[in-house]
Amino acid sequence: MTDANWAGRTVMVTGALGFIGSHFVERLAAEGATVIGLHRTDRPLVRAELTALAGDRLRLVRVDLGDGHETRAAFRYLAPHIDAVFHCAALDGNAQYKRQHSAEILDLNVRTTAHLLNCAHEFDVDNVLLLSSSEVYCVPGSAPASEEEDVRRSPQHTENGYVLSKIFGEILADHHQRQFATRVFRIRPGNVYGPRDSAVGANTRVIPSMIARAAAGEEIEIWGDGSQTRSFIHAADLVRCALKVVETGKYEVVNIGSAEEVPILELARLVATALDVPSRVRTDPGRPAGASVRRLDLSRMREVIDFRPRSLRAGLEDTVRWYRDNEHPQP
Repeated sequence: MTDANWAGRTVMVTGALGFIGSHFVERLAAEGATVIGLHRTDRPLVRAELTALAGDRLRLVRVDLGDGHETRAAFRYLAPHIDAVFHCAALDGNAQYKRQHSAEILDLNVRTTAHLLNCAHEFDVDNVLLLSSSEVYCVPGSAPASEEEDVRRSPQHTENGYVLSKIFGEILADHHQRQFATRVFRIRPGNVYGPRDSAVGANTRVIPSMIARAAAGEEIEIWGDGSQTRSFIHAADLVRCALKVVETGKYEVVNIGSAEEVPILELARLVATALDVPSRVRTDPGRPAGASVRRLDLSRMREVIDFRPRSLRAGLEDTVRWYRDNEHPQP
């Protein structure tokens, strides 16, 4: 899809009412695409926001992508031709949820990806983008991690069903591309944040969790001593990067993230500053903190994009504004 213009194209987005999927819907509709948004869980707040933003360019349809028959029917009946599929739907959760639901997450995510890829082949979809994860680099290696340092070079195993589902999804995509010549782009984002992310429930990510606690006057709890560093990419910037990956067609596997790296302890302070509340943080060195550093090689991304992702400080201000305007976001 080199030098693509999304205007006039029909694009299917899975997980359309989810955190990242909703940003794909918003951007594609703004660029003139007709968007078929598939979702399993309804989020009335996000639905209303997207409907107001996208108008008649968006058709939202409730579909269980874990059901192959429902998925096939969506491809057959919702549009005469689909130019691209952006697969953002996935069962995810915080660390505790992933441990408790590992088999369920692995099973559903792999089935969903398999159904999407099979339908893309059957219905002659030109381009498929899988939202993967930087967690596919689950074995400690070099930092920054390049796209070549994945399961193809070093077979790896983990008890994390979510990570395995992303790895297996990429393997399946690789085989579809080899056998059927389906163009499958795999993007591996770092830590993503921004408006519309859930601040409640089992799927809470670190930034909305911090925002919710700080806004309520509670202490922000950090596992470990807070020295572990992470980089964060705003969801809207992730989407802009991902669209450029498909448009240029130069690379099929691309890390997406920010070069700005912060300790988790500093992240908590930045969240409190964005909220204009006192910084109240409690560390728990006895709890698992994860990798001490997670850094991505962004060379490919920089070759593709023609803009610089916003700073974490600016992105947090934007995110906090959304949460203040939507005091009780739906899970």
